[in-house]
Amino acid sequence: MKIVLSAHFDLARPVMSIKMDDKNLLGLVDNFAGIFTSYQASRKTGIPVYFTNYEELEFDGAVDVAKSLDKDTLVIVVDTTIDAEDKPAYIGNVYGFSTEPLKKLFSDRIFFKDGMYEKTEDETVIYGAKYGLKTFYFGVPIPNPHAGLQKPFPKPGSYHTTDNKISLEAIDKVSSVLVDLIEWFSKNDLK
Repeated sequence: MKIVLSAHFDLARPVMSIKMDDKNLLGLVDNFAGIFTSYQASRKTGIPVYFTNYEELEFDGAVDVAKSLDKDTLVIVVDTTIDAEDKPAYIGNVYGFSTEPLKKLFSDRIFFKDGMYEKTEDETVIYGAKYGLKTFYFGVPIPNPHAGLQKPFPKPGSYHTTDNKISLEAIDKVSSVLVDLIEWFSKNDLK
């Protein structure tokens, strides 16, 4: 089984840049925390990573990548989440295999969300539903811009707040979890 990472790099307007200092990634951290995590995991494992575009629109980048992959490929979609329940990582939207073996080994570091949490909102729908590949959403926890607010949230796009931040230490920690997952998948058959 081949394993690839997929992380999208769309940067929504009106954001012209994001900043990284010696401790944090600052600004619109959605997407880029996933890119930094994917990069680190790829460098440590040798697993290829595809940085896709247009996830925020029609998933054109994921469609292009999916067309080039053989059916025996596991695609780990790396993106951000605000729903990891204080764990370093999140797994959801799983297509084509059971997470039960993973839960036994990784439940101390990964929050597992069963079922299809976002049926049409991320690239797993392209890789899993449209192209029949084994895939899942690996979430990098970012601070919740809705923390302390009551539902309904004030504006629909506020998940993409432009004044957010994530520590580089948190990115290192979630990258380590992803590396361990990749190593597990490399040694085990999926059922």
